[in-house]
Amino acid sequence: MEAEMMALAAMCASSLTGLALQELWTWGKKRFAVFLGRGAPAGQAAAEEELERLRRQLLDARRTGDEDAEATVEEAWTQLFQSRLAERPEIAERMRVIVGEVVERSPAPVAFANILHYVNNSVVLQAMNDYWAQCTAASKMTTMFLCGMPGVGKRTTARHWRQSQQDTLPKGLLHADLAPDERGRPADLAAILERWLDQLGAPREDRPADLEQKAAEVRRQLRGRPMVVLLENVTRLAQVRPLHPDSPQCVLLMTGQQVPAGLGTLLDFEAVEVEPLKDEHALELLVKVSRSTEHRERLQPLVRQLGGLPLAVRLIAGQLKSPVPGALEDITALLADRASRQELLTVDDAHDLPRALDISYGYLVPQAAQLYRCLGILPRVDFQMDTVYALTPDGEPAAARRALQALISARLVERGGVDTYRLHPLVHDHAATVAEQQETETERNAVRDRIVRYYLRTAESGEATLSSRWRHDPMNVYARGARPTAERETYTERELGRRRAGLLTAVHLAHDSGLHMEAWRLCQGLWTFYLRTASHAEWIETHEVGLASAQACGDRLAVVRMHYQLGFAHLDRWSVEEDDPRRARSHLEAALDLVRPGTPDRSDGEWRTESSALEGLGLLEHKLKRPQHALACYDQAEAALDGVDHPRGLALLAYHRAAAYTALRRHDDAERALEEAREGFKRLGEGKDIALNIGKSWVRYAQDRQACGRTDHAVGALDSAIAELAKADSAYALAVAHLLRGDMHRDLGDEGRAVADWECARELFTAVRSNRADEARERLAGSADGDELH
Repeated sequence: MEAEMMALAAMCASSLTGLALQELWTWGKKRFAVFLGRGAPAGQAAAEEELERLRRQLLDARRTGDEDAEATVEEAWTQLFQSRLAERPEIAERMRVIVGEVVERSPAPVAFANILHYVNNSVVLQAMNDYWAQCTAASKMTTMFLCGMPGVGKRTTARHWRQSQQDTLPKGLLHADLAPDERGRPADLAAILERWLDQLGAPREDRPADLEQKAAEVRRQLRGRPMVVLLENVTRLAQVRPLHPDSPQCVLLMTGQQVPAGLGTLLDFEAVEVEPLKDEHALELLVKVSRSTEHRERLQPLVRQLGGLPLAVRLIAGQLKSPVPGALEDITALLADRASRQELLTVDDAHDLPRALDISYGYLVPQAAQLYRCLGILPRVDFQMDTVYALTPDGEPAAARRALQALISARLVERGGVDTYRLHPLVHDHAATVAEQQETETERNAVRDRIVRYYLRTAESGEATLSSRWRHDPMNVYARGARPTAERETYTERELGRRRAGLLTAVHLAHDSGLHMEAWRLCQGLWTFYLRTASHAEWIETHEVGLASAQACGDRLAVVRMHYQLGFAHLDRWSVEEDDPRRARSHLEAALDLVRPGTPDRSDGEWRTESSALEGLGLLEHKLKRPQHALACYDQAEAALDGVDHPRGLALLAYHRAAAYTALRRHDDAERALEEAREGFKRLGEGKDIALNIGKSWVRYAQDRQACGRTDHAVGALDSAIAELAKADSAYALAVAHLLRGDMHRDLGDEGRAVADWECARELFTAVRSNRADEARERLAGSADGDELH
């Protein structure tokens, strides 16, 4: 709990650091001051004044490029929030909500902070401006490809251009890094599209299964919705084809060493070459970053050795801010050596590391150097302040923050957003090499263990917040507590989303490190997040690893749960192109085979898992339009719960069984099953999820009544459905009910009520960006009353 509070305090401070440069500052200042002021008007006013004073210090520091002064302000804010949380830990929940609002309202992470000390490239920036103006005048999409050698500043140039045009460019950003991961695997395009659909707020029910359809839905979502799409490290045309938008209101920026062959056959684009800095501009950058008081003539020999690479210039400049006596001479001598210089400049080979990194690392204080090595062992992903705390468990929180700031000041770490940091790929490679050379195998394993356990705590804490479902819990980490608020669930889902790359790599790291129990537990902890966000590509990838780890550690029930969860992932995605029907059946049946040993003394978890696997097979048979087989599976699933306290499971089985009864035209049985389902859901208590299930049960009952020719009864059922769904805060489900009720009013000859329902459906579908809004429009267009309204 203490570590969580420290991380929250750091996030609050990071939020204010970002807000200080935005129009949102006044809003954020007042929100945070309410808590810092202890709820009293006078205290709140004093807190606002203190926050404003620190903001002025921060802005002064940024104007002069004094990053140490910036760090001092952020540390002061952190201490303010840490003290307040120590006094009143119960306010943490509201603080999390405010931080979440800042993350939502702030610009996308890639462009979170202003870029300091950007020099030259005026020709490049002007060319980008001219081409953008030309495309805008022609009402066509702006597409540019920034090419150049590694370390030359392509990504920074793209960010700087977007920042310089922030008042006129689209505010939204979709970002993807297409570089291979550390295992050499190419970027998963399906996973990128799934993440984008979630970021765009596409209704889960509308998200397609196949790659081409996902790409088409992303493009549909972007039409009429201005957005910057940034694709980094592009090497092949096949990477661009599913990811590019086609809306004239969008701007597509790509970076890579060279333009992929054939790109011109796909897109009309402008190639923009980012070249190394000339010596005078490299000198300007060196002086600005280092704030060196040395005479420029003394710095010129050093600059001439850096090859005009901004990455190298910044790294060296980081060491000249407060150099020890003779540092300039030492660095110049190292760079003057031809072998060292070649090592520095051969940055196109990730294994031939720049000498500048060795120099930067050599000047780090011990704690910063240790953190640097730990970050090299951490997979190359964005990380947060609580990650830093986890990597330095023996140090004081303030010392850990100082170590991180030292890495930022040395240009080894860059800030990516609200409490988000990253290492340049070349820097991470260097950190990994240093860790390999200077840490023993035992020490590296200890760091890997800390990384995995940090992400495991994150995943299991998130899962406990998002769902009350049963889990295989040998370590008893899912003890039942108070039901979390909707705000807490929203915050948790957002934070898991920010860490999703780290969580994904943690599963692989755990498996590769022999931490097999941790690997399958990580997968179990990610179940609800993947389910809610329809992250099928990552869901399947992680669970295949989790299954292998469960088998390696010999926990039979863990193996069963991984088979079941993996089978459900394929069932939920349901891509014929990916062979999901067969793969889902294979895993669900494998789970059944393992959990049915024929012994009478099976555990509660085994009975539950048998029931869940049978339920999954029933859903599979229903999708294959074999209702009799589905019904048999549901009956067996219910029998497996005999004597098991699982009221929600029984209610869901009754709900599923009703669909099979309707397909078999057993309408009386369907009616009884749906009444049983509704009563079962009601006994679970109150809440949005319960209201949603009850509302959906009424919708299903209406569909059954319609199927048996009782449309008048169906309308009454939909009245009840709409009343329940209005309490569930599910605009999509409510839109479906209105659309269906409108159809039934039309069938009954009541055109006026039909139009009213279709109009409601259209508005709701439009609000949630569903393509089903077109269905409502088509009905309205074909209605005489609709023509009068429109």
